[in-house]
Amino acid sequence: MTIETERLMLRPYNSGDLNDYHSLMSNHLVWEYSTTLPHEDIARSQQKLEQIIAGYENNPIGFHAFADKSTSTFIGEAGILSFNKNANRCVIGYNLLPEFWGMGYATEVSKALISYAFDKLNVERVEALAMKLNIVSCKVLEKSGMMFEGTLRNFTKINGVYQDVCYYGMVSADYK
Repeated sequence: MTIETERLMLRPYNSGDLNDYHSLMSNHLVWEYSTTLPHEDIARSQQKLEQIIAGYENNPIGFHAFADKSTSTFIGEAGILSFNKNANRCVIGYNLLPEFWGMGYATEVSKALISYAFDKLNVERVEALAMKLNIVSCKVLEKSGMMFEGTLRNFTKINGVYQDVCYYGMVSADYK
């Protein structure tokens, strides 16, 4: 899956992305509102990146690298994280390096993923989840056109503490 927007290029990861991938995966701020634990060493990042790349052979969904189209500067990762063929719905997600927060990149890549899901995959529904404490990510999803559909109470556990998660969705009628 490759997607271009006005400013961004989303493409599959490759082995040359290891240093960028590790900078994202080892940044504690990126994973503050996540069940993902930051990678402490580059070997862990290399192992995970190899799994992602190998996974593309059987299934083109999952996280992909995205960068500034004009400079090729790595910004983060985004993608269609799951696809339920039976229900014809998918889940999108994104993670950005902190130096790119607040620049509209998350909204831009989310809108592109939503368009891809409806226009190319012909899904009926696109979903996304964000920790309730991650107010900025919740606003990104709303700016992307998704509707807040409810709070999943005590949905996940981070550092031994249950956390609420906000559930967002968009159906094809909303998109059109």
